[in-house]
Amino acid sequence: MAKRKRRPQAGPEFMRRTQFKNLGPTGQARREPPPMPELHYQGETIDLPEPAQIETTQIDLRQAIDERKSERVFFDEPITLNELTYLLWATQGVKEFEQGETFRTVPSAGARHAFETYIVVNNVEGLDRGLCRYLSMGHKLGIIDQSDEIGERIANTTLQPELIQTSAATFIWTTVAARMTWRYGDRGYRYIHLDAGHVGQNLYLGAMAVNCRACTSAAFNDDELNRALKLDGVEHFAVYFGSVGK
Repeated sequence: MAKRKRRPQAGPEFMRRTQFKNLGPTGQARREPPPMPELHYQGETIDLPEPAQIETTQIDLRQAIDERKSERVFFDEPITLNELTYLLWATQGVKEFEQGETFRTVPSAGARHAFETYIVVNNVEGLDRGLCRYLSMGHKLGIIDQSDEIGERIANTTLQPELIQTSAATFIWTTVAARMTWRYGDRGYRYIHLDAGHVGQNLYLGAMAVNCRACTSAAFNDDELNRALKLDGVEHFAVYFGSVGK
């Protein structure tokens, strides 16, 4: 009886093909202009409080690291706009903008910062339910969709819909891959996912500072979530999400 052929394993093949020795010239090496650090937005915006003016608990970093855990159960209690703002700043806040690059509250390979942050708003004081995007360069929220069904549609693309359904807000980090691959070629896809971990950890630690619970996950149907967010799934796609609440 003939042996069945094993399907090629995508993981090892990806690691092999993204070794430095297998990469071609990058966009940067070809002197192409870098992608913009933020997607263009045209629509209604909401000003956010200045992060420096937001009061947080005086929690010791050691204590925050020690007590950090994934909390999958949220109470039916709102978070404030200040708390949401602090978490947006902690995960993607822009500290400096210099020569086309942003320097933020989280590390990123080569300061490329390839993420956009979408927020499913369920229970935030002063905000209507719906989907927004954090406009980090101007520290504002852009309103994307305030239809009744958008939050439920996004929740149902995940393997744990109740995590989003019961959260006060859920952060969805998407990537514009070209921001990273312009400098690093296909190896940049490795760095995108490493950077997602930095962002997620800042969400956890930031949540400790504003007395919130948090849980991150990448358990979702890629195609369905990308469609719900109106992303092409190739050049711009969802990577990670984090739900927060009380």
